[in-house]
Amino acid sequence: MSIKREIKCPNCSQFTLWLGRDYDRCLHCAEFLQNQEFIKKLENDIVTKVKEENDIFYIRPNDSGFTKISKRFFRRLRKITMIVQALFIGFMTFILWILGMLAT
Repeated sequence: MSIKREIKCPNCSQFTLWLGRDYDRCLHCAEFLQNQEFIKKLENDIVTKVKEENDIFYIRPNDSGFTKISKRFFRRLRKITMIVQALFIGFMTFILWILGMLAT
């Protein structure tokens, strides 16, 4: 559901219709109404895409079938390993908390 209202354009200082989206443009000068938010969103998208492409297990279009399967396997293995480590840390913290309560 979009919000329809009029706001003042930061570029030409005339009131224009705004639907509440980041990519809405002024009806008079065709500049973005929410320029900073739109730029921030684009930068975040680019940063996440670059991080994904820099990953050692990133699947490229020219990878062979075996390479794609092995990269998917190692991605899942890495995710499972991280979850197991987090659960282990939580478990050890709980055990140490119990021992601390029993010691007092």
